Amino acid sequence: MPLTSVIDYFNAHLDTFNPQASLHRHARFRYENGQVSAAVAGKHVRPRQQPILEPAGLSTVAHDSRIQIVEPHSAQETTDPLYFFSWDSEDVVFLDRFLRVLHALHHMSRHGIDASPLVVDVHWRHLQAVEASHGAVFEALLAHLGLHPRELVLRLNALRLLTDVHAREAARSFQRHGYHLLAHGVPQDAEPSAWRLLLETGAEWVTPEPHAMNVARRGREHWPRLTQWNLEARAAGLTVWWPEINEPGDLECVLQLDPVLVSGNLLGDRQQYQWA
Repeated sequence: MPLTSVIDYFNAHLDTFNPQASLHRHARFRYENGQVSAAVAGKHVRPRQQPILEPAGLSTVAHDSRIQIVEPHSAQETTDPLYFFSWDSEDVVFLDRFLRVLHALHHMSRHGIDASPLVVDVHWRHLQAVEASHGAVFEALLAHLGLHPRELVLRLNALRLLTDVHAREAARSFQRHGYHLLAHGVPQDAEPSAWRLLLETGAEWVTPEPHAMNVARRGREHWPRLTQWNLEARAAGLTVWWPEINEPGDLECVLQLDPVLVSGNLLGDRQQYQWA
């Protein structure tokens, strides 16, 4: 089925993303000049992605998704304003599913149906809002794209997984539906029990805390802790991904930690768009 027909289908059935949400009346997918984007609550949003690479040959094994909010004279890479103004939990659930479908549409437009896995976010407020059967509705939405949950990696907040029983139950539900799971932002001082807990929730990939790359740049005094973190994650059987390889010297620095996956602006620019 042509992508335009799929987009038309979704636009005609936005209420299925969450029938209780009011936001579906203020959202729409777009396909213009060969580019997928969307309008949500008066804001123009567009998906972007960056390759995730294995270090040895720097070949692409997955793609990392992000959202840009586009203003008349600028673009900001964040979803915070969208979630901030979604006060109702039902709208949060709708928004989360809507953005994930947007990324899937964009992914297919760029790479086709046989593309490498795509990493997409699951917002922590979505986990709070849905009581059970996490992943079922999104699985049905993916089916309209000809995609299976195993072709997605869901990015979940590691601290939520480590401290919130409901978040762990949600993760296990996602896993049962076939999704791969990423625990994002595992603390540098994680206890041995933390790695076991993440494995029990179904996590397969991990990333360090967002500021870890800055810590690595500061000097050798921080290396014992970073090295230990990597060793513990690898020993637990988890795939270690270091993002934010953005500055000269970052890749050489991180390669000493023996990561499984890397990504960043130095390794593959986020897709540039030409808009009429």
